[in-house]
Amino acid sequence: MNITKIFKKEKWTKYIYMTLFVLLFLFKPSFESSIDILKLFIYSSVFLFAVFIHLLSQKNKNWFRLDILFLLGFGVVHFQWAIMMSFGDITPVYILWGIGDIRNMNYGTWLSSVGILVWFMGYAWLHSKKRNMVEYSIKYKKLFWISVILFILFIMMAGSGFLSGGIYKGQGGGSTGAGISVYFQLLLSISILALTAVIILHKKNTFKSKTIVWFLGLDKKYLILAGSYILLFLSVGDRGAAVQLTITFLVLFGALVRPISLKEFSLIIVVGAIVLTLIGLGRSVETDENILVAGANKAEFTSNYDVTMELANSARTLYSGLSDVPEHHDYFWGKLWLGKFLAVIPLSQNVYLQLSGDKSYELGSAGYITYLRYGVRPPSGEGTSLIIDIYLNFGLIGVIFFMFLLGLFFKKVQNELNQQKSYYWIITAALLASTAFYMGRGSLFDVLRPILWGLVLATVFVKRKKVVS
Repeated sequence: MNITKIFKKEKWTKYIYMTLFVLLFLFKPSFESSIDILKLFIYSSVFLFAVFIHLLSQKNKNWFRLDILFLLGFGVVHFQWAIMMSFGDITPVYILWGIGDIRNMNYGTWLSSVGILVWFMGYAWLHSKKRNMVEYSIKYKKLFWISVILFILFIMMAGSGFLSGGIYKGQGGGSTGAGISVYFQLLLSISILALTAVIILHKKNTFKSKTIVWFLGLDKKYLILAGSYILLFLSVGDRGAAVQLTITFLVLFGALVRPISLKEFSLIIVVGAIVLTLIGLGRSVETDENILVAGANKAEFTSNYDVTMELANSARTLYSGLSDVPEHHDYFWGKLWLGKFLAVIPLSQNVYLQLSGDKSYELGSAGYITYLRYGVRPPSGEGTSLIIDIYLNFGLIGVIFFMFLLGLFFKKVQNELNQQKSYYWIITAALLASTAFYMGRGSLFDVLRPILWGLVLATVFVKRKKVVS
C-alpha cells in the first residue's frame, strides 16, 4: 500500500502515533539538563509530523473545528519556544529568564510531545461519523431573557473599574469586577454561549447559499445582545469573552450550517490574532484613546511571533512546576483539581477551605504555581498549562492516561456534533468550543463548570423537539 494512502486512512493513524510514542522514549532526556537543541528539534518534529498526519487523515471539509483549535493553542503554549530555538535558531534570551526553570525545557518539551501523541491516539481511536442533517423545533424565549437580565445585572454590579477599563490601567479591580459580579459575568457568558448554540441549531436548515443573508436572518434581538456583549468587553480591553463567543459561533456554524474552508479559517485566525494583539497593547495605555488606536500606536512588531508571545509564555508554568514536583513536593494525586469540582457549586470552595483548613493555592495548579513564584501574597497570577496541570497531580502516567481520555472526549464531541442527534451533546460542543483554543494554558477540568451550567440552562429554559432524524 502506498505510504501516503496509509497516512490518509484514519484507522491506521493510531498505529503511527504508537510508533512515534515508543520512539520518543528512546530520546527521553534527563529531568534537569542544559538546553539540547537537537532534542528540542526531535520533539518539535514529532509534534509537527503528528499534526500533519492528523490533518491528512481527516475527511472533514470544515476547518473551524474543535480539534484544530485545541492543537493551535496547545502547540503555541507547549512548543513555540522549542520550535523557534530548534528550527529558526532563535534563542529568546530576553524571555527565558521569565518562563520558569529552563533546566527543565528539554524534559518539559518531551513530556508535551508524549502528551499530545496520546491525545492523537485517543482521537483516532473512535471512528469519525459522517455529517447528518437533523431538524429541530426550538423555543428559546426564556433563555434569551435570562441572558438579557444577566447582562443588565452584570453591568450594574461590575463597577466603574471594569466598565471604564481601569482594571487594565493599574486602577485596581479584577478582570470581571469584584464580588458577586464575578458570578453574574460567568452566568452571562455561559448563558449567551448556550443561547448561541440553540439559535444556530434552530436556524441551521434555513441556510441557502449566502452566509451574510443567513446571518442577518437570525433573531434580531439575539444579534443586538451578542453584538452589545462583544463590544462591551472589547471596549474595556477584555478579549476573553469576545473570543469565546466568536469561536463558539464559528465552530457551530462550520459544523451545522456550512463548512469553513482553509482559506477562510486562515484569514479569520490572522485577522483575529492581530486585532487581539492590538487590544492587548492598547488596554494598558493610560490615555483616552480608542483601545485599537492606542494599541496600533504602541505596537512595535519586531518579529513574526509577537502575536502569540503572550500565549507562548505560558510555558513558564510547565518548567516552574517541573522544578518543584516531585523533587521538592510529592504528586498531588488529584487534589489540585478539587477546586474545579467544587466550583460547580457556588461558594463551596470557601466552605471547604473553612472546614478543611487547606490553603486556597492547594486547590488548583494555577494557584500552586503562583505560590511557587510569589509566595502567599502574589501581586498577580501565573496561570498554568495543560501538561503541568496533569503532571502535578499524577506525573508521567497521569499525562499519558488523561491526555488519551481527552483525545477520546474531543472525538466523541466532534462525532456527536456531526451527527446532530443529541441536543445535549451539541450544547456540550458549544461550551467546549469556547475553551478549546485556550485549553493548552489551562486546567484539564476548566471546562467542567461551563458545560454543566450550560446544560442546566439549556435544559430548563429551552423547549425543543426533534422534527426530522
